[in-house]
Amino acid sequence: MTRSRVLVNSLSLSRIALAMIFVICFQRDPLLLSAAIGSWALALLTDVLDGFLARRLGVASIHGRMWDSLGDKAFYVAVIIAFNAHGFLGVLVSWGLLVREVALYITRVLFIEKLPLIERIRPWTNWHGYFMYATIALGVWRMYAITHGGASSLHPYMQASAYAALAFGIASIVHFLRLR
Repeated sequence: MTRSRVLVNSLSLSRIALAMIFVICFQRDPLLLSAAIGSWALALLTDVLDGFLARRLGVASIHGRMWDSLGDKAFYVAVIIAFNAHGFLGVLVSWGLLVREVALYITRVLFIEKLPLIERIRPWTNWHGYFMYATIALGVWRMYAITHGGASSLHPYMQASAYAALAFGIASIVHFLRLR
């Protein structure tokens, strides 16, 4: 395995540790919340950087895509757990998002022969990601407001964004299964 591939995969897998930091530090304490926000920023940076470097260094691969996906899933699960623990997400949407993450990963493993065609479902996965990032940003902003004594009326927007992420996430799985 080349050093470039190890670097790219390490960036992807670093999101697992960043996820643990996020879930531990997402608290109503300014210092801990700052650490959670920092881990989210680093996770976002590694998510952008690993894909960019994989393409730039010519080491993009199906296995690399799976490591990237694992890093993404670990961070999404951490966010869902943290938000649910503080009552930011409803139980049903939390459950649905968690099941979607597991189902997506299992589906990609079971139907690995379809992975070379995965770019065809990119719009569905992109929209899922956009709404997940919006949900994360709204949740972080909500916790920041609560931590600093401000009022937060973001709950309905977080719920709507989370349900939209779930809808696009389910659509991505359905479209992946239909690839030929």
